[in-house]
Amino acid sequence: MGNALVGRLLYSLSKLGNVQLALRAQASDIQHDERGVHGLTLRQDKTSRSIKVNQGVILASGGFNRDPEQRARLLPGIEMDWCPGAPGHTGQAQQLARGLGAKLAEGSLSPAFWAPVSLRRRADGSQAVFPHFMLDRAKPGMITVNARGARFVNESTSYHLFGLAMQEANRSTPSIPAFLICDAAALRQYGIGMVRPGGKNLEPYLADGYLSAGNTLAELAGKLGMDPATLEDSVARNNRFAASGVDSDFHRGETAYQQNMGDPSRGQPNPNIGPLAEAPYYAVRLYPGDIGAATGLQTDAQARVLGLDGQPIAGLYAVGNDMHSIMGGVYTAPGITIGPALVFASIAATHASQRHTRAPTRVTVTQ
Repeated sequence: MGNALVGRLLYSLSKLGNVQLALRAQASDIQHDERGVHGLTLRQDKTSRSIKVNQGVILASGGFNRDPEQRARLLPGIEMDWCPGAPGHTGQAQQLARGLGAKLAEGSLSPAFWAPVSLRRRADGSQAVFPHFMLDRAKPGMITVNARGARFVNESTSYHLFGLAMQEANRSTPSIPAFLICDAAALRQYGIGMVRPGGKNLEPYLADGYLSAGNTLAELAGKLGMDPATLEDSVARNNRFAASGVDSDFHRGETAYQQNMGDPSRGQPNPNIGPLAEAPYYAVRLYPGDIGAATGLQTDAQARVLGLDGQPIAGLYAVGNDMHSIMGGVYTAPGITIGPALVFASIAATHASQRHTRAPTRVTVTQ
């Protein structure tokens, strides 16, 4: 999911002799005058560092996803606990840029990118958030239903469209949380959420309520508070689709993208649709999780941050989720955040290195 790539890039960066990594640091101020950005203040615990900027500052702090103010404005009704983003995505870098007159962009399909997520409390009390990208929900033997027990979404669509579909469906029928349902065969083959494949050691997940189980669909429906007949009908209809290979309700498994996330080894006519037939039956609750910001600072083709007047703020750049997504809040393919982040980071670094250089770097450290 991108972790190996990011880890390797960070490792390579750490080996460069002219790079110093400041861990657990927080930017508290950006100094700017008519010539552009010329200083940056960092805090590490009780230490404050005043750094003179020669050529530029590139903001890449992960976006607004953990900024309560921006969430209330852009993501109303979506709880922060559903976000699987890193703790540092507080939007503080964007706030500093806005203090210099930077403009937050507007106009996109969605202010964030989405994925269905499931939640579980860790032993230390913290909450784990698991994004259901491709490992389970798109596989045969899995369906997703609303609070009534009825399907409402193509389970094999992109995780972004899945998250949007949950929110849209919830406007008319309670669909947050939704329920990812599978039978014993699918759980053994693929796992479900944080439950790994194999079907063993389920007791802790059942005990804390992350996983629900029933020896019959009616029993499972009772535990989930939904109508047993509706869930039974949803499963029966899915099983007929599995036999024919055609989902006449939501067109599951009709594109190469969707089929790529299925399992042709099951021998079904459609690699994304399989019957739910082997008891017991299991369920995990799903929530729409914002996995990354699509709304960010307005930039130009060199990744320079633009002011309210539409002109670049000299020496200030934004990439990654701090930059307004060039995708316009549309999911085009995997890598919609890290791909542009890499491209525009290279562009920004190249452009900054060619700017007029100020006086030699000077760092002042105060306690």
